[in-house]
Amino acid sequence: MITINRVSLIVSLSMLFSLTSCAVIQKRNPVPNEGLASAVQIPAIPQARIWGDKDPAYLQSWTRRSRHDLMKEYPGIMGRKHNYLAISGGGANGAFAAGLLVGWSDAGTRPEFTMVSGVSTGALAAPFAFLGPAYDERLRGVFTTYSTSDLVVRRNLLSILTGHSVFDTEPLEKVIARYVDQSMMETIAVEFRKGRRLWIATTNLDAGRPVIWNIGAIANSGAPGALELIHKVMLASASVPGAFPPVIIEVEANGNLYDEMHVDGGIISQIFVTPFNVK
Repeated sequence: MITINRVSLIVSLSMLFSLTSCAVIQKRNPVPNEGLASAVQIPAIPQARIWGDKDPAYLQSWTRRSRHDLMKEYPGIMGRKHNYLAISGGGANGAFAAGLLVGWSDAGTRPEFTMVSGVSTGALAAPFAFLGPAYDERLRGVFTTYSTSDLVVRRNLLSILTGHSVFDTEPLEKVIARYVDQSMMETIAVEFRKGRRLWIATTNLDAGRPVIWNIGAIANSGAPGALELIHKVMLASASVPGAFPPVIIEVEANGNLYDEMHVDGGIISQIFVTPFNVK
């Protein structure tokens, strides 16, 4: 776990990189402080995200609901044994998680996970782990087909000094888009409707707070731009501040359009199952 002081330092350094790169980065329109709590990502999707350091608003009402109502809303998970998988960060070592999952499938003992969470490198594996052995080849492809040099491009010294990161992640963004396609998003939506959940964490640099994204809700929304938003969330969760550029996510707050900077969720915690402060 990284201390709050270190989190503040990372946020400050990342903001400094962005402020010194006006000639490189698009002009920003950050959310004002008074709008941070109410900002909604575009496309606006109900329950697409929650703050990772705060109990979700629906938690209390969920615990008061009847078993009959829960059986109706979550037909695929109620009355069954639950299995949960939390995939941590680990940089290049993320390939070990992929290998473990594929080997688990080969052993024939890998269960269906009721919930999967991913952060940092783990965010790149989480959607494939969520959908099960049928997606092992895609999982293997993401983590074994490409070397680091295939996924990120080192900027020259001048670009580093005047820019906002050491590397350009455009190749990684293209790989995510290639493997996480429309068909895969629709399959995630089917599992979401059964009651299964897929969560990915990022860090909102403007607010200095963790954000947990409900990937199934986004996939199930049918909203234009939903697939692109999933790609952005996955990329942001794996974007180490300073090394990789922050991912810009457009939002609306108090009737106005703004943008947020999101980076590696591992700044706050390298692994999570519930929102970070829920005990």
